[in-house]
Amino acid sequence: MKRIVITGVGMTTALGLGAPATWESLVAGRSGVRAPRNWPGREMHVHGVGELPQEIEEQACKDLDHLLRKRTDRFAAISLVTATEAIAHARAGGGAIDPDRIGVITGIGLGSPRTEDGEKVGPTTVLRRMPNAAAGWIAIEHGLRGGSFNVASACASGAHAIGQAVDAIRLGRMDACVAGGADMLSVPDVIKAFASMRAVNDANDPPERLSRPFDAKRRGFVMAEGAGYVVLETLEGALARGVTPIAELAGWGMSTDAHHIVAPAPDGSGGARAIREALRDAGLAPEDVDYVSAHGTSTQLNDKGETLAIKSAFGAHARRLAISSQKSMLGHTLGGAGAIEAAVTALSLAHQIATPTINLEHPDPECDLDYVPGAARRMAMRAAISNAFGFGGHNCVLALRRYEPTRA
Repeated sequence: MKRIVITGVGMTTALGLGAPATWESLVAGRSGVRAPRNWPGREMHVHGVGELPQEIEEQACKDLDHLLRKRTDRFAAISLVTATEAIAHARAGGGAIDPDRIGVITGIGLGSPRTEDGEKVGPTTVLRRMPNAAAGWIAIEHGLRGGSFNVASACASGAHAIGQAVDAIRLGRMDACVAGGADMLSVPDVIKAFASMRAVNDANDPPERLSRPFDAKRRGFVMAEGAGYVVLETLEGALARGVTPIAELAGWGMSTDAHHIVAPAPDGSGGARAIREALRDAGLAPEDVDYVSAHGTSTQLNDKGETLAIKSAFGAHARRLAISSQKSMLGHTLGGAGAIEAAVTALSLAHQIATPTINLEHPDPECDLDYVPGAARRMAMRAAISNAFGFGGHNCVLALRRYEPTRA
């Protein structure tokens, strides 16, 4: 089977513009959750969001063509900027890889679900709202003529996009693929909708303390914005171009809970099936895995169910795993989450550092594994998994290995 590697990563999050800024802040345990800037969150009992700071968004988009910017919504513009970083990091542009053989697969959860107040409906409205706009603009701006499309599986969208890219390269449909996801949803209607479901944290705590995955006092997730993209290609192709991989994307798995439209299966069985499938596809035994990037949303149901899923899939080895949730610092970027967290997992393997789960201060007897509380941890990592579970019961798990040139 072809070995698939990650050669480039890009991230734009509340913690900064570019993968290095986000990575450094995550390792330092800094939170990007702040008080909302553009709407009265207090009326909705929402006191913190992982909103993209205005200065970061302006810096990210400053070099975009004015006409292009008018034709794109925020999720597509930030996707383009972030994918461009990943392409540059991989040195994959400018004909370095046959553009007919590079695809683009995006994962957008909701995209742009409403017309902004005062915005006129006109000839660019459809262009701005269609979820596949991100894939289209990335391909157009970089001249990538391989297959391109968007997948939508709520919070698993970005991870599913990466999984689909792995399969496309393995099947020989592409030599390389730009894959990832984004959502930019810090607008009143969307926040109000999630708040009415009682899915988001409504505590009147300091914003940076609201996201507390696996903590006994967790009260819901924190809405956030952001994008993550990776460049995937065959190991043979990367080495032929003189590019050293960041990590190996060894396999992936997926499943469906078929239980409830928003609540996960309470026994974690759906997530456990996806984990087992990812390990099988990657040729990994449970004991080969040292680290888990958890979905870790900070909701009562997810964190308990994910803990059960990890225990079921890994057995006794579950207690030897380091597990952490970047959502404790980033908030929940929905369609972007699985891709951002996959990029972070690749960097964790490259740097041999597990990012922390911050705000984990009150042990929950039902969440009793090692969630790397408080501070990052240097550790030996051979392999890792990144979990992404979405509304609708969609589960996607990516299995990554530390890149080792001598591995057969």
